[in-house]
Amino acid sequence: MNYLCKKEEIIKKGAEANLYLGTWFGNKVIFKCRIPKKYRIKELDQNLRTFRTINEARALIKAKEHGISVPQIYEIDTLNSTIIMGYIRGQKLKEIIKNLNQNEKERIFETVGQYIAKLHQNGQIHGDITTSNIILTSNNQVFLIDFGLHEYSDSIEDKSVDLHLFKRVLMSSHGENYEFCFKCFLNGYRNEYLNDSEELCQLIINNIKNIETRGRYIKKENRV
Repeated sequence: MNYLCKKEEIIKKGAEANLYLGTWFGNKVIFKCRIPKKYRIKELDQNLRTFRTINEARALIKAKEHGISVPQIYEIDTLNSTIIMGYIRGQKLKEIIKNLNQNEKERIFETVGQYIAKLHQNGQIHGDITTSNIILTSNNQVFLIDFGLHEYSDSIEDKSVDLHLFKRVLMSSHGENYEFCFKCFLNGYRNEYLNDSEELCQLIINNIKNIETRGRYIKKENRV
């Protein structure tokens, strides 16, 4: 990388990757750098990090093509397992949800539901839908970030799991807002998915209950 492309400060250390704030030809950007794992064989580790880097970058590019607000990809550095993407200036939904009124929550969660439906209709699974991965900008635009666990799948089960995990996040982290917000999320999901298949959409949503009845999701007091 040349002097027109440089990291300036680390803003997040993760188990799989570190995020750095920096610049790329005058643009403020995020460098997502996947961390080498010493416990893995060096060649295997390099191949795995390269694959995951390319997979995430391509997923973001495809999502943008589907009309979803995600960070712009500027460069993919496979040698260093790094993605250079646009910096989204805003606040994480997790940090501001308590300060939002009902109309704002309805708009945001319906928008997120529409985004996830668009992904699912095109065979994409986000894999980590959380309120930490949803950014609200100063002009009220909703962005979806962090496609590090993204997969490709057309299975009802995988799509239901995507929704179910978000439901669990809302229940555990935002209990007082859970029911209303998840209802708005599903409304947005349904409204977008109806353009494709009402029957399929309902199968995906109904399957959430099946997932919840499996052993690890049943409350202890309800287990036999």
